[in-house]
Amino acid sequence: MKKSYLFSIILLFIVLVCHTYRTQIYVFFVEKITEFEKVSLPAANSYYSNTSFEFVKKTDDFHIKNHQHLLDAIYTVLDNGTSEFSFYCDNSYEGCMDDFYKVSKDQVLLSTINNMVSPYNSYQSVSFSSNSYKITMKIEKLYSDNDIKMVEDKINDFISKNISDDMTIVDKIRSFHDYLINNSVYDKDSANTIENGGKAEFTNSHKAVGPLIDGTSLCSGYSDAMKIYLDKLGVTNYKISNSRHIWNLVYVNDKWLHLDLTWDDPITSTGENILLHKFFLIDTDTLLRIDTTEHNFNPDYYPEISH
Repeated sequence: MKKSYLFSIILLFIVLVCHTYRTQIYVFFVEKITEFEKVSLPAANSYYSNTSFEFVKKTDDFHIKNHQHLLDAIYTVLDNGTSEFSFYCDNSYEGCMDDFYKVSKDQVLLSTINNMVSPYNSYQSVSFSSNSYKITMKIEKLYSDNDIKMVEDKINDFISKNISDDMTIVDKIRSFHDYLINNSVYDKDSANTIENGGKAEFTNSHKAVGPLIDGTSLCSGYSDAMKIYLDKLGVTNYKISNSRHIWNLVYVNDKWLHLDLTWDDPITSTGENILLHKFFLIDTDTLLRIDTTEHNFNPDYYPEISH
């Protein structure tokens, strides 16, 4: 009888201890289970670039060890093209969850990382959740399969009819730059809606579908179309943005140069469709000399430009 009573007391004590320290116990076992677990991404889709930049680099280690590693993991997952993936805070990274919460709420930072992947893998929305030391990303893609087919068909058709091996890379970029501007106009109605706090929900102007299929575009549509084309050419590039504007940054002839189709396709009082080359592959000094209002950017996000 005494032994049974003593056993009940010990069992009750164990239950109380487990309940009181349930979080710490859970974390301990999660850490021990995941410490040696190899976390691997699924096979990448065909729009995966495998390009590392100075701001974010590719990683195959998903036990996050510091703030930069967290950004690298987010970039790698987006570039991979998967729709959901989980990674873990490493035991050594004490501030991991605090950093995660800050990064998950920083839309400017997330948008910057999104600018560095193929538009086909870019997100319309991205959400994060955590369960102790486990972080899960869920990505809703911006481009539907039908969008991709239309854009791919149009760009491939353009390349087959207009691009030849004897052209320089600058000539190839200029040819597509001119084609987009000559066959589309800036969507000022959608721009005004957005400027006044609304959403241009019923247009494709914010995607490459706009300038290539519908003939209307916002700056994001121009820059997406150009990035998709540059990726096909094998030219290292990404999009650069601020809260009001987005354009392309291109590595060509051993230099990082700016390319802004929106500002090379200006709105005129007469409605005339004008083609300019004022913002065609220019360096940063030239860009800022021409305009500092719409082309301001955070240099910490684009270190290549400072070289």
